[in-house]
Amino acid sequence: MNGDPTETVSEGGRPLLNGADDDGAPRLIVVLECRRLTAGPLRLSLSSLESVTLGRDARRHVTRHGRAAAISVPDYEISRKHLSVQRQPAGWEVADLASKNGISVNGEPVRTATLADGDVIEAGGTLLMFREDGAVGDNGDRDLADEAETPEAFRTVSLELEHRVRQLIRIARAGVPVLIRGETGTGKELIARAVHDASGRRGAFVPVNCGALPRNLLESELFGHRRGAFSGANEERDGLVRRAHTGTLFLDEIAELPEESQVALLRVLQDGEVRPVGANDTVKVDVRVVAATHQDLQARIADGRFRQDLYARLSGFEATLPPLRDRREDIGGLIAALLPRLTPHADRITLHRSAARLLLRYGWPLNIRELEQALRAAVALVDDGEIRAEHLSDAIRAYVLPSLASLRPEDRLLRERVIELLREQGGNVTAVGRAMGKAPIQIRRWCRRLQIDLAQFRA
Repeated sequence: MNGDPTETVSEGGRPLLNGADDDGAPRLIVVLECRRLTAGPLRLSLSSLESVTLGRDARRHVTRHGRAAAISVPDYEISRKHLSVQRQPAGWEVADLASKNGISVNGEPVRTATLADGDVIEAGGTLLMFREDGAVGDNGDRDLADEAETPEAFRTVSLELEHRVRQLIRIARAGVPVLIRGETGTGKELIARAVHDASGRRGAFVPVNCGALPRNLLESELFGHRRGAFSGANEERDGLVRRAHTGTLFLDEIAELPEESQVALLRVLQDGEVRPVGANDTVKVDVRVVAATHQDLQARIADGRFRQDLYARLSGFEATLPPLRDRREDIGGLIAALLPRLTPHADRITLHRSAARLLLRYGWPLNIRELEQALRAAVALVDDGEIRAEHLSDAIRAYVLPSLASLRPEDRLLRERVIELLREQGGNVTAVGRAMGKAPIQIRRWCRRLQIDLAQFRA
């Protein structure tokens, strides 16, 4: 720093504060700019700060001076100095700085408000999110406008996902088998492809949906066959495993693989060879396997539906992808990545504030896949380039946070367990997380979703 306490992070420039790695410190995130949807989010660590201001400028940048910082965005709807976020004895507080258009928190207009994890701050056409402690990661500043060369699946301002991405990059280069867990639509194939790209393997990335292969032809599709091996086998075929030679075989929905095919796949992983249907000899293959599932493999092993020895071969490293509802701070980055696929005029598409509010509030039960379909429909419906609330589905527009009465039985049991531990630990979230084998941020998110008031457990 050469003695200069002022540091600037400009759009497209690298974050310059390397000391902001106080694990678990709060973050302030510019989730999206309604008039610049392809800009992507920006994350500012609050670990060494006492105050942050947001205001208008010709370009997006962050300026730090001592224990204060200023975020500037090119949003004509906000004032030169629009709001401040300050550290107070009761927590971080957002305050309107006599702006022209005011501010809101979670859709409610406010002058001042104490922030909680996940709160959405709206200033003009810019939406920010406050994230609290508990996640694992370097917690430095991050501007996704600087990451055009990073695979889309690895771009995130979520500390939870960023930590897993860093691990996956190291694992990718080591050649360890990877098992990716996650709900439907969380981007498991995109992550698998990014792992392949990071691995440096020269061969192809070959995706296989184990649940979609015809059962009677499954082994032929996977392992190939000799001509005349069965009725209709008029020519020799290599199969998907050999097509992935020196590359990566991605086995999606691995839990759907029939037991007889599990045995054959185990042979491939153990011996590095495959026997085509109808052949007497085996063929050597060099394949790196990445598998994925949304199902509980341990339960399937217990039920005798999945081989434990195959699981041991597949699970060299396991990574669980968080659902979109737990990484809402990434919605702006996902929109920035998805829009160019949906329209050649992505830079002309804007978002009305009411629609942006709905996108950040919605629960996204089908995750990224559902977000993509929602954007696809909205882009098709707009006439003037602005996505408004009426362009979104009824499910998104009518969504309300689930009530306790609507909780699933497993969520009710989870709520009771969390409450029991909070009572035992006097409201200590870290201790509850340790008892449940979870990060404190996950306990806080559960409390928010399951409507548990942490304050009532503290002395």
